[in-house]
Order: sequence, then C-alpha cells, then structure tokens
Amino acid sequence: MKNLVFKSYLVQGFLGALIINMLLFCSLPGLIIMETEKDDLESLNVVNFTRIKPAPPQTKTKEPPPEKEPEKEPEKEPEKIYTATRQKPQKVAKRELKLNIPAMDLNIDQRISGGVPVFSPAQEPVVQDLDARSMPDFDAVMDQDAVDTIPMPTFKNHPRYPYRAKRMGIEGEVKVKFLVDKEGRVSDITIIQASVPGIFNDSVINAISSWKYSPGELMGRKVATMVTTTIIFKMEAQ
Repeated sequence: MKNLVFKSYLVQGFLGALIINMLLFCSLPGLIIMETEKDDLESLNVVNFTRIKPAPPQTKTKEPPPEKEPEKEPEKEPEKIYTATRQKPQKVAKRELKLNIPAMDLNIDQRISGGVPVFSPAQEPVVQDLDARSMPDFDAVMDQDAVDTIPMPTFKNHPRYPYRAKRMGIEGEVKVKFLVDKEGRVSDITIIQASVPGIFNDSVINAISSWKYSPGELMGRKVATMVTTTIIFKMEAQ
C-alpha cells in the first residue's frame, strides 16, 4: 500500500517537473524578444524637428526720381525807350555846278507862235543789211553731216552675193559714197574702200543704183546730199 502511494507521488512529481520545464522552455523566446525590443528602444536617438519659416523675399525699394529743378524763366530784357530828338538842319554849302554842254545843231520850227521853239532832232532810218554770204547755197551739194535731215531710204534691195565669193567662202566689206539729189535719185557712186578688192564692187554698184531716197533737207528746203555707207558681205551658217 505504501509502495503504491509512493509511486503515485513520484509520477506526480515527474509530471509536474515536466510541465514546469515545458513552460520555461516555451517562455524563453518571448523573454529574448522583449529584451531585444527594449535594447532597440533604448538605442533610438530622439530627433526634434523644427520648421523654419522662410524669410520673406526682400523687395527692392525704388529710389524716387531726382526732383527736377524748376526751369528758370529767361530774364526779360528791359524795354528800350526811344526818345525822339529833333536835330537842327545842317547848313550845306552851295556849290556851283558848271556843265559844259556842247553845241547841237537842232532844227527849230519857227511856225509855232508863242516864242517857245520846238526841237525836232533829225533821225536817220536804221537799215540792217543781211550778209549774203551767211545764207547757204541750196543748189550746192551738201555733206550728210551739214544738213538738218539726212536722206532716208524708201526703197533698197540687197546686193547680190557674187557666185565666186560664195564658192570660195570669201567675206568682206565695201565702203561706198554716192549722191542723193533733190528728187531722191542716186548717182555718182564711188567705191571708197573694199576689204577684198574687185570681188564685191560690181554687185554693190548695181544694187545702189536702183535705191530710192527721201532727199536731205536744210532749213526746210531740199538739197542734194552726199551719203556714205558700208555694205557687209557675210555668208550665212548652214
């Protein structure tokens, strides 16, 4: 009987010790966490934040413009007062003027009564003589630079290009002088200069002899005029 009681006590003691050990074992992690949290809380530093209000922007104060000095009014010149003074007339010494008047032969009309003669100086008519040498000779032959209006062609055909010159490819110029009479007819044809002598002369003379002109004019009158011109013979490019 005693052994049974003793065994029950042992079993109860063992169970109690086991329960206590289990409780201690389960409570150890919680103690560790609490200690670490406490240490963490103690290691925290407290920082106080203070909000600083920004300083208001400084406004530039405008300096007042300098006061303008009042313009000085121009000083008025004192009015000049003019006083009229009467000057005494100065005596001028009289001088005798002696005029030498030449004697003139005047016709006196004695028919007028009253004793007052009337002078009528004799006047000679003034006659302007025209110098005949200043007038041009309208019948003479004029140069084309001496007339007011040079002769102008009314009919003109081109000179025929000589066959020989065309076959040989010769080009040239002919300077010619001729007379245009008062009727506009051409005559007195003269070759002055030819770049290729004897090639184009006949063709130029034959063509110019059939030309017609309006005659030259001098002072509104038709005159015979010498005309100078140059005829160019040039082959056309084919």
